[in-house]
Amino acid sequence: MGVDLGPQGQGGRRSVNAELNLIPFIDLLSVCTLFLLMTAVWVQISKMSAFSQAGGETIVQHSNVSTTNQARERRDWNVLLTKKGVELLENGRTLGRFATNDARTAFAKYKAKLKDPENAKISLRASDDVQYNDVIQVLDALFYVKLMNVSIGGL
Repeated sequence: MGVDLGPQGQGGRRSVNAELNLIPFIDLLSVCTLFLLMTAVWVQISKMSAFSQAGGETIVQHSNVSTTNQARERRDWNVLLTKKGVELLENGRTLGRFATNDARTAFAKYKAKLKDPENAKISLRASDDVQYNDVIQVLDALFYVKLMNVSIGGL
């Protein structure tokens, strides 16, 4: 692709016609366009509201569109795991507190109080300072007493 900048070689001068290579320019333009498109998508993603799967009802007020009210599925048990141990809640009241090592026996004891143990919905929430092996130990204890419908989240 050439650019004609005037007459060729009059009066002993060199030709002023030049060849421009437009391929690097097109590559740069493509990269800039992709960068701007990706940035626009990331800005939109940062505005999205995210909901956890824990029980109860939540009102989200961080949305630019409007305030969102999302009804949550009711859970039979809320199992709260902290560094101090495990707290078992049912309908907002505490059923028991016990150490992580005693989870199997405690879950077996409280399972008898469930109305429908095979279809019981359980929410396991762990604080950030809990070690991974403690979370797995509580999940194993729930599995041991055949409570399988468990959702996991943070406190």
